Amino acid sequence: MKASHSRRRSPQGILFPLILLGSCLLTLPSCRNASSPKPEEETAQPSQENRLIVEDAILEQSDAEGNILWKIQTDEAIYSQDRKLATVTGIIGNLYEDGEIILSLKADKGRIINDGERVILQENIVVTDNRYGAVLEASQAEWQPANYLLKIDADLKGKYPNGQFASDRGQYLIDTQELELNDSIEGFTVEPPLHLKGTTIFWQLKEELIKAEAGLEIQQYTEEKITTHVKAEKAEVQLLEKLVTMTGSVLLNSLEPEIQFASDEAVWDIEKALITGKGSVQVTQNKEKVQFQGNQGTFNITTQQANLLGAVRGVGEDPPSTLQAAKVDWNIKTQDVLAQGNVIYEQSDPRLTLKGDRAVGQLTRNTLVVSGTRQKQVITEVIP
Repeated sequence: MKASHSRRRSPQGILFPLILLGSCLLTLPSCRNASSPKPEEETAQPSQENRLIVEDAILEQSDAEGNILWKIQTDEAIYSQDRKLATVTGIIGNLYEDGEIILSLKADKGRIINDGERVILQENIVVTDNRYGAVLEASQAEWQPANYLLKIDADLKGKYPNGQFASDRGQYLIDTQELELNDSIEGFTVEPPLHLKGTTIFWQLKEELIKAEAGLEIQQYTEEKITTHVKAEKAEVQLLEKLVTMTGSVLLNSLEPEIQFASDEAVWDIEKALITGKGSVQVTQNKEKVQFQGNQGTFNITTQQANLLGAVRGVGEDPPSTLQAAKVDWNIKTQDVLAQGNVIYEQSDPRLTLKGDRAVGQLTRNTLVVSGTRQKQVITEVIP
């Protein structure tokens, strides 16, 4: 995600800095008593001589029509000699759109550079997006009002109506309400109830969309208990639709029961508890030591039903056996298997091979019944 925005703002017009003084705290020569003698040592400190200290300072920018674009208030501002830098305390800032405050922020202290071109924020930073109720907190940040950009350099954490998040750093594109999180990311969503971890996440708060390009881990909660764990190299989470689209080393672990689904690409429908994969799909139940793999397939977490299609191969370890078919429907709860199309079943005790068009039974018990058709009868090979 870049700092540039898809929608350009209208020209910001002329900058109008308005400074209000609560009391005169100037160290300019014009503010001094003209009759007072000028010590020689003061001539060696021009930077101190020309400082401007202002209490209750206000700096704002308006467009050509006089509409306020942003405003910054401070308890105290100490300006540099060239007036390009102000060291400030007690910062309160507002960003406006159509006369309404869309963003409010505050910080204990900071620096204002070039009449508000950049505002460095430090300590107890709180930023509120009034459009959607998002609140960001940090210990160090930079606000660029004209670019509608907030860069957060340390200790980012925040919340919005459907969740909360934290990371080492990030940035917020105020225009589009997009949040970029970087390093040690942890997030929670209310609906659906998810726990997310990653290293780089783009969170579109308004659209309820989460994108991860460098790995994402998701834990699903049901009644405050983890039921499903998912991870992938890349992922897109559509919170409103409750869909997760993943690519690259997709791995889903259902914890009750313990079943693993792996594929190259997958779509996880959270509401239907259904994951659909393609480009090599593998379903494993460790308890019964059974595994099926195929070119594509689905797994329903609730019903514990797996359906695989295309060059399907199943392996049972106890007792050792294999099953090949064009299509396999596997009820993991009951261990019932229905295999169809070019079926080949092999077992080791006794050693035999059955070939047919259809097989029904349980791979875990070596109780498969293989049947054929009039055109293709069952072939039995017994190996002594």
